Amino acid sequence: MSKELTVIGSGPGGYVAAVLASKKGFDVTVIEKSTIGGVCTNHGCIPSKALLSTAEKIDSIKGARREGIQVQFDGVDFQKVMSKKERAVKVSRKAIESLFEENDIKVVEGEAEVLGEGKVKVDGEVIESDHLIVATGSEPIFLPGFKEIDGVLSSKEALALEDTPDSLLIIGGGYIGLEMAYVFSALDVEVTIVELLDRLLPNMDKDLSDVAEQMMKRKRVKFYTGSKVTDIEKNDALKVEIEGETERTFEVEKVICAVGRKPTPPNSEIELAEEDGHIEVDEKMRTSFKDIYAIGDVNGKSMLAHSAFKQAEIAVKDMLGEETEGFEPEMVPAGIYTHPEMASIGLTESEARERYDIKVGKYPISATGRGSSTGERMGLAKVIARDDGKMIGVHLACPGATDIIMEAVAAMEMDMTAEELGGLIHPHPTYSEAIKEAAENVFGESVHSSGD
Repeated sequence: MSKELTVIGSGPGGYVAAVLASKKGFDVTVIEKSTIGGVCTNHGCIPSKALLSTAEKIDSIKGARREGIQVQFDGVDFQKVMSKKERAVKVSRKAIESLFEENDIKVVEGEAEVLGEGKVKVDGEVIESDHLIVATGSEPIFLPGFKEIDGVLSSKEALALEDTPDSLLIIGGGYIGLEMAYVFSALDVEVTIVELLDRLLPNMDKDLSDVAEQMMKRKRVKFYTGSKVTDIEKNDALKVEIEGETERTFEVEKVICAVGRKPTPPNSEIELAEEDGHIEVDEKMRTSFKDIYAIGDVNGKSMLAHSAFKQAEIAVKDMLGEETEGFEPEMVPAGIYTHPEMASIGLTESEARERYDIKVGKYPISATGRGSSTGERMGLAKVIARDDGKMIGVHLACPGATDIIMEAVAAMEMDMTAEELGGLIHPHPTYSEAIKEAAENVFGESVHSSGD
């Protein structure tokens, strides 16, 4: 068996593939043009969640008086907030560097160019190996003409601000825009969201969109759906014009462009990427070239870190000649780390109705014992099943939803029916009981449902 592997990129897909392959006996080289850990560690998952944690603590302090706690919020030291964020990034990055050292993985700094199967050039040096994994990730999309305007930021740049702006407009109401709005509104920034489609979180289930909009209203974040930014002009402030369902002009200090990300394939002398930039792969993560694989954001299948983890496992197994189960994007859970958190697995209700005859069960978080004891008023659990009971979608909004959703992931992976999930004993009082109640409501009425 061939034992040499080159990995381009050290983000979630790249570093996991490198470590797994090394543990299986491969001689592994990782090429990284920037910083170990990729976007997730340095400019995405880790720093954003560090700031979201701070934002949630601020909200807890501000809301403490409602529970009889006599406390006063005196603001934040933004430099210390950002220092805490940087510490989280350094700890995460150091952990990856330690994995490389422990597994004798060679790291080459520089930008890679793919010369062909088994050949990569870095700063004039040619590296040859039996297999190649491309894990070069993605970058933020900017609307045409806005990137060069001073004060228009990507999410990466927003996470590195030195001071909080007085006002902020976010283009895009998806999960990145929503998390940015949550952070900066907690820091007393006046925040506005502009979303082209007819609701926030347009790619998620409509019930989660409703929760998101309720949450943003509670946070005093203004949002305009069915509208688009048509012009940004830099004067003393940024003059932003929007058109659509709402037509008006704003003046804000900063703008964050959060309309999505696009794959960033490496330079190559062979045709790896499609016209839109993504690299086409099969179910084993192979490209059209037998010994070249592409994993993570660069293949465009699912731009989430844990998707890259799974694709790394599949690629390495295939190199070893082992059977792989393939990658199913619909079985990848997604999470949003606001308060309440939101998470989902499988099809939305509208997607499910296009494919199957379905039944839907819901249950509000406020009706759970945990919800009533903590005062949580927003959120729900929603279970979508085919007529035969097979679950095809679960959606959840509550504190800890990004952890609790794993219950639904396991149930769907094991092909459990809604009835079987509803029959499991859930601890009381917990938010997870809402999933049990929603599952029971798919085919009947749960004990605690009102019947309305």
